Amino acid sequence: MFNKQNKICVLSYQAVHRKTIDTLCLLKLTGFTNVCIYAQPFHYKKVFQPIYVHRPDTEYMDEVQKIGYKKIVENLGYDLVNISSVDGISEPEGCVFLVCGAGLLPQDFLKKYNVINAHPGYIPYERGLDALKWAVVENQPIGVSSHLLGEFVDAGKVIERRKVPIYQNDTFHAVAQRQYEMEIDILVSSLDKWEKPSFITDGELYPVHRRMPKEQEKTLLTCFEKYKSIWCDKA
Repeated sequence: MFNKQNKICVLSYQAVHRKTIDTLCLLKLTGFTNVCIYAQPFHYKKVFQPIYVHRPDTEYMDEVQKIGYKKIVENLGYDLVNISSVDGISEPEGCVFLVCGAGLLPQDFLKKYNVINAHPGYIPYERGLDALKWAVVENQPIGVSSHLLGEFVDAGKVIERRKVPIYQNDTFHAVAQRQYEMEIDILVSSLDKWEKPSFITDGELYPVHRRMPKEQEKTLLTCFEKYKSIWCDKA
């Protein structure tokens, strides 16, 4: 069991970022007291517009935005450090980081620290972007995975995997919401399990997906109904 007084670092952005706030709240509720958020500038601009949006908006609701990031972190009793890049981080070697928001991280950073990511896909079957959509189209398990970042994308030391239950009355977006909530939960729960990964993948068995092309995405909801008939949890 991870000592909840030990320091946990969180990689995030300098904005009220949805996944970060949800993760911080769960850390607080589960008793973690020593948390430092390292926040980088948010440079990402959404260019690609999918037909079906399946991830929560990165920005939180207006009332939360009004409070401000710094005040939210203060109210939780955590620390916030603004940095221009991860090069500005100086923690003891072996420190544990949770990824809530970050670009590609340099290999020297990943070798120095234990960096845990929660991927919205069932590794190794669905790697890369739009993992939920690709799982539906390719008839693979819909799930989430926590893993230690390393040389390969969404591969390497897998800490835990969970399949998202599928029910007869589900819509695609109901499953997407369930998957997101499970993603937050598995990220925090991985703190008790990361030292003993469940298995290791070599990063070569399955491809790393890019965004699903719109021509293929047009068939998504039809594919989901077929998928549901196969994977539905009858319990």
